[in-house]
Amino acid sequence: MSTKHTDHLGEKIKRLREERGMPLSKLARRSGVSRGYLHLIEKGESSPTEEKLAAIAAALGVLISDLVGELKDDPFSDIPDSLKEFAKARNLPSSDVAMLNRISYRGKRPTTVAEWQVLYAVIKDMLDKD
Repeated sequence: MSTKHTDHLGEKIKRLREERGMPLSKLARRSGVSRGYLHLIEKGESSPTEEKLAAIAAALGVLISDLVGELKDDPFSDIPDSLKEFAKARNLPSSDVAMLNRISYRGKRPTTVAEWQVLYAVIKDMLDKD
């Protein structure tokens, strides 16, 4: 039997996976969670352990809180203008924008659209090599 929380979690995992164009088999490989178990989670028929949830979140490039927390009404509310501009121009999924918004390198964050573009390209390239 599924609960609302499990259904919501499964839907969110599936949406994030699909936004990334990631087949279930690739998420399984990246997370170390079996394809069949992921399918049950996405359908709301199973609830992952905290360890498996952490592995799924890492494979999707999000925090656990992004999976279990409520969605904000405006995902662009606390994001720098340069990132907003880049995200809107590239039509980035909100999960990618949230991921970029959490990144800093040596205490600094990108400040221009061009810097966000370079950072995003590097991350995508690394993830697409899997």
